[in-house]
Amino acid sequence: MKQMTMAIVILTMLGLVGCGSGSSSSATSATDNSDSSTDTTDSGNQTTTPSLPDSINLVFLSSGSFTMGNSSEPDAAEVTVTLSDFQIAATETTNAQYLEFLNAALADNWLTVSPRTTSDPCGTYTEDMVIGANAGPHIGEVWLQLGETGGCTSDGHSEDIDNKSWIDFNSNNNEFVLLDATKADWPINWLRWHGADAFAQYYGVSLPTEAQWEYAARGGMQLTYPTNDGTLDDTKANYNGDIAGVFDDDGHAIAVGSYAPNPYGLYDMGGNVWEWCADYYANNFYNNDVTDPINTNPGTDAKRVRRGGSWNYHSDTLRTFARASDLPDRGNNHFGFRIVKN
Repeated sequence: MKQMTMAIVILTMLGLVGCGSGSSSSATSATDNSDSSTDTTDSGNQTTTPSLPDSINLVFLSSGSFTMGNSSEPDAAEVTVTLSDFQIAATETTNAQYLEFLNAALADNWLTVSPRTTSDPCGTYTEDMVIGANAGPHIGEVWLQLGETGGCTSDGHSEDIDNKSWIDFNSNNNEFVLLDATKADWPINWLRWHGADAFAQYYGVSLPTEAQWEYAARGGMQLTYPTNDGTLDDTKANYNGDIAGVFDDDGHAIAVGSYAPNPYGLYDMGGNVWEWCADYYANNFYNNDVTDPINTNPGTDAKRVRRGGSWNYHSDTLRTFARASDLPDRGNNHFGFRIVKN
């Protein structure tokens, strides 16, 4: 296995920046997002591609190769993957960052708000949803569930109130609002894949491919867990312990960056919320050595990849090579994302 090396890029630093110890390579936080503004003419009222919110820190990772997967997993054969340069957000996208996007995209006619009926084991109810509109992508698809009061487990037990969606819509002022200012730095949740991809498209960036996500999580050291040293305990990630199949009804997400970063300076690559990736899921997609792979074939069920585990999942799901997937129109109190810039 040829270890990917890192190019050191010195750029202005802002916000959360971390440097892991013991890594044979290094990464630099990049926060100058001004070059993401480019002319565009086909996005409704949007005449330029806006710069990313200033609070989004990007970490530059240089081109190279790494070993993806693990022979212990039935859907993660070990292969050599070669990647081009990319930048990845140091943290999961926060409520505050997504709120900024919603209000900008609303002004550009990318979205609308409409009530939809939804169900869980506690019953059927109606909630306001963010829906893709004619000027943006994923027209008619639900992006985000608003003001959700908490989830419900399979046995009908209501979950902690801190699991709610913290963004709502004020129809009097025609604007999206944060229901609790203390949750501004919590990761966005109750987010469908369409809502994560719409955010990325609005700013001219992308969701990470599954390969990009795993490389970033491994931290240049083939880590088993995406922590500062590759090991895992409750001081290193927000997750639900070590008992497979047992889920924590009363836990919740917490502010991004609450734990030490991995050696690339990336926070919460394991736990807190699951992170949507760009790829469709296929259990046998990674069977050969590849360069810049992305699975664009929806297959029979059109599920999208999610990675990293979450606050209510057990330790196995936080492993850097552990794979999971879900339908793109499914949101939950532990589904979020981060972006990449290629």
